[in-house]
Amino acid sequence: MNTQILKNSREVLELILREKHDDIDSSTKLKVENLLNQINAELEGKAPSKTTKRQILETFGVLLGVIHKGAELVEKIFSIINS
Repeated sequence: MNTQILKNSREVLELILREKHDDIDSSTKLKVENLLNQINAELEGKAPSKTTKRQILETFGVLLGVIHKGAELVEKIFSIINS
């Protein structure tokens, strides 16, 4: 995969982990960390296999789903409090 895409993906994934650390469950964190390790290994030329766009997109999809569910929960709590 394109080196720039890998670097940008790594940067965004690291940022999401840093900023949303408390909002992401441990299973999702592990999946993201594994992908980050794979990306780092590929960028260093030490990866046994190439990272695919599908892997990156699936991981972003999982993260977005988790963050969206958290946002929905916050909205529900606010609506209950404001009632």
